[in-house]
Amino acid sequence: KSYCLFHQVEGLYVNKNVSFGQLKGCLEYFVKKMFGEKCKMRWRPSYFPFTEPSAEVDIWDDQRNQWMEILGCGMVDPEVFNNVGYDSKIWHGYAFGMGVERIAMLKHDIDDIRLFYNGDIRFLRQFK
Repeated sequence: KSYCLFHQVEGLYVNKNVSFGQLKGCLEYFVKKMFGEKCKMRWRPSYFPFTEPSAEVDIWDDQRNQWMEILGCGMVDPEVFNNVGYDSKIWHGYAFGMGVERIAMLKHDIDDIRLFYNGDIRFLRQFK
C-alpha cells in the first residue's frame, strides 16, 4: 500500500575518477548487509534529472513473490558540477536515494506503509 508521505535518505559521493562500478559496489554492499548475502537484486535503467546514467535497484521479496524497488541512483550529471563551480572534467560523483519506510517494510515484513503513521504504539514499540 502507498501513502502520501515518506522519508528519504540521500547519499552523494564526489571525488576524482569515480565510476558506476564503484556506485554498484557500494549499493550491493549495502543491500547484502541490510537484507542478507543471499538477497537477489536487479538493476534497471531509469531516468532522474540530475544523474546520467541512472538506475533503479530492486530486490526479490519472497513474502510478496515479486521484485520490489528499494532505491534510485546514478552518476551525477556533469552539468550539476559545472553549475556549482566544480570542473566536471576533474570531479565526478554518484548519488542515491532510498525510502526509509520501504527499507523497513522489506526488512521487517510489513505490508502497509500507513502503519508507520497511524500512531499505534504497539506497532511502533517493536522498533526499539
